[in-house]
Amino acid sequence: MSDPAPLKLSALELDALRETGNLGAGRAATALSQMLGRPVGIDVPRVSVIRLEELPVVLGGPETVVAATYFRVHGDAPGRLVMLLGEASLVGVLTAMLGRPLAPGAPLSEEALSAVKELGNIICSNYLNAVADLVGFPILPSVPALAIDMASSVLESVASDAAQHGAQALLLENRFHDWGQPVPIYLFYLPETGALEALLAGMARNTGVDPRGGRG
Repeated sequence: MSDPAPLKLSALELDALRETGNLGAGRAATALSQMLGRPVGIDVPRVSVIRLEELPVVLGGPETVVAATYFRVHGDAPGRLVMLLGEASLVGVLTAMLGRPLAPGAPLSEEALSAVKELGNIICSNYLNAVADLVGFPILPSVPALAIDMASSVLESVASDAAQHGAQALLLENRFHDWGQPVPIYLFYLPETGALEALLAGMARNTGVDPRGGRG
């Protein structure tokens, strides 16, 4: 089977997708603020198209331990959505969410694992809801799966599951401010064939502005 065509997005298209990420991250920050009982800030996300094998480098190297919350995305723009959080950030985030410091080097408790999954639910669900509002059709996440492993192992599992849909994906980097220092949280969207075109066409229909270069 031949390789799928590479993702090619214009600056205008990337700006439109960045705006969806900004809206989704803003909603996630509001939900986290309500859960934690204090303000949670966020930087405007960076958006790029990268190949799967490049992602471990972004995260700090193939042996970097990451927490990955993995969703299948259903609807007119199907694909996979993965939230990735580095090990160093994970400790600070869990300390804030659980209200107490974690024991250094100790395995994560069931409570801590549930908190990571809940964080993934909050961020990914709010992101997809924001996208759905912009494109005018529902985009639904599956029940999340959670893995804590080296970045290379996590990405191998994701790539194996999504191999038939190509080796490139959309990366959104958000930086949340609450846990003592900016915490990078990565969203990695692997679209199935035609999914990105469906999103961009939906934005044109629903907003009247076509990010592909015209007006709907």
